[in-house]
Amino acid sequence: METEHKSKIQEEKTAEKKARQTEEQDGIPKKLWAVYEKAFLSFAPEENRRFTRSTEKQLGQLERRILRKKKQENHQILADMKDLHRKVAQIGYTVVLKDTRWLKKYRRVVRLLAKLDMNFLKRMASGAVPEDIAGMEKTAQLLRTKSLYEIYKNEYMQYLVGQRIEELMAAEPERQYPEARAMKRRFILHIGPTNSGKTYEALKRLKQAYHGIYLGPLRLLALEVYDRMMTDGIPCDMITGEETIRTPGSFVQASTVEILDIRETYDIAVIDEAQMMADENRGSYWTRAILGIRAEEVHVCCSGTAEKLLTGMLRRCGDEMEIVRHERNTKLTFIPERFDMSKDVEPGDALIAFSKKNVLAIAASLEGRGIRASVIYGNLPPQTRQEQVRLFTEGVNQVVVATDAIGMGINLPIRRIVFMNTTKFDGVGKRRLLAEEIRQIAGRAGRYGFYDTGYVQSAMEPEYVGKKLAEPLYPLRRARVGFPEILLDIDIELDEIIEAWEKTGNPPMYDKISMKESVDKYRYLRDYRRKITYMDDRKLVLSLITCPFDVKDREVLRLWLRYCESPEKQQNCPMLPKDFSLEGLESYYKQLDLYTQFAARMDWVVDKEEVAANREWAQHEIGELLKDDKGQFERRCRICGRPLAWNATYPVCDRCYRRMERENS
Repeated sequence: METEHKSKIQEEKTAEKKARQTEEQDGIPKKLWAVYEKAFLSFAPEENRRFTRSTEKQLGQLERRILRKKKQENHQILADMKDLHRKVAQIGYTVVLKDTRWLKKYRRVVRLLAKLDMNFLKRMASGAVPEDIAGMEKTAQLLRTKSLYEIYKNEYMQYLVGQRIEELMAAEPERQYPEARAMKRRFILHIGPTNSGKTYEALKRLKQAYHGIYLGPLRLLALEVYDRMMTDGIPCDMITGEETIRTPGSFVQASTVEILDIRETYDIAVIDEAQMMADENRGSYWTRAILGIRAEEVHVCCSGTAEKLLTGMLRRCGDEMEIVRHERNTKLTFIPERFDMSKDVEPGDALIAFSKKNVLAIAASLEGRGIRASVIYGNLPPQTRQEQVRLFTEGVNQVVVATDAIGMGINLPIRRIVFMNTTKFDGVGKRRLLAEEIRQIAGRAGRYGFYDTGYVQSAMEPEYVGKKLAEPLYPLRRARVGFPEILLDIDIELDEIIEAWEKTGNPPMYDKISMKESVDKYRYLRDYRRKITYMDDRKLVLSLITCPFDVKDREVLRLWLRYCESPEKQQNCPMLPKDFSLEGLESYYKQLDLYTQFAARMDWVVDKEEVAANREWAQHEIGELLKDDKGQFERRCRICGRPLAWNATYPVCDRCYRRMERENS
């Protein structure tokens, strides 16, 4: 009996040794096989898979199916790989946890699958190393649903790019500006609410500069600073992405923050609305200006929400700083009663809606009652907006109707801010206004020098607006950083590099900007690849896809694609539009903006007089439309033409709706 037992043990050892020799002979590296064992020979009962029937029969079918792959074409193998891996995992769950008598045969099937994966990977990507792919943490889990080649092509390449990005991004954001770190910079932080004179104080110092710069969020604000400097006898340039005004012997430059030349050295700089450094789309420009500007004295104007984050950033830079706190120059009072537009409108009111359509509808409704209204919204050309501001400031127009664009540094003699609604579309969906947004807009009420008190009221949810105004300030936690050009050397598609960068970890105190729109633009270009010869020039392509324009405007998008087909080819100024509606004229003005941006990036020779004349014409026509007759923007019933409320839910009046119901019943 004992002899029999020993003999049996010896047979098992011999069989194991023979199996190991066979496994070694099939050329599967130990490191790779360990991952396949983890993937297909290690299951937990809680994985919630179904047990299969006819295990022996299915194993035989699988074995024959794998062996047939040797004679198939690449596309045939690839088409079947996902299903093959899923099937092996499904049967393996049954074999490992229930039907263990077939374990030896199942193990052989798994090795055949591993061998097939290795050979197919070699055929499709000869430079790929299977052991390296095995070293990725999630490879075992992925093998249950896809082949080694598919993992290599998708997840592993993404993993490698991520690792490369982590290496390249090892330097903290402030270390990316060594010239600024080598300087002794002094920051004066002007911190306070809207209407507290922060920018006024900073600009007083800028007037003393020999080579100074103002950086703000809007072209209109750059134009306002330019006008102020020139009025005070200080020669000033104005440079934005769309427009350049040069003055001989200028001491100061007024610009939008994107225009900053990081290589230039200044004696005094002003960075306005610095709380925008947390903005998802543009915040990186403020971060870049704060960390990288080469200026001996930097004045930063921001709300109290940015103080903690800003001081933390400057400490990491090793810069000297001084905080100057500003208080509101006038009192701000909230009126809890609901605003009624039919009877409560008074001179000096600013009615705030959150779309151009609603702004124009409200203004049309008011003018229908004899109340003249200025309008301000994002798409208005700067000079047109300036004209609307002038009409309100000089009392020609009694009220102003505006989007939240009014909250960003535009100085108007507003007595009362009225929120016409408390929700806005933020590019993703409708949401309620945040406390900081309400405070920023409300702060425009009670302009110093015109009123002693500013008032805030709401036509919708007054209790919500009052509650948000009273909330304490919540400090910003993270600033935004932009996409670094150092990553352009990675050898995969640019949109894949950007998406891999977005997935990597964030440095302390910083988040990445959203590059979704740039990725979408890149994919537009990629679809045009047959017409475009420069797709390998990553720096040029990045410049084109980060060129800001309204992608929702079809005419502007079409023009951008046309320019992108041959960006080096000289283009003429866009011809005057055939559509003379407000939308058509605004679209034409945006086309002129795009043309001047492309001209600057591509060094086209531009007829500046023609561009200036066309700009002036478009602005004049838009101004005339808004000045003469806003009745065309009033909402009316589609059936009978009667006026509707500016925020009517349906495009027909109640009378026509009831008639339609009677006819259908």
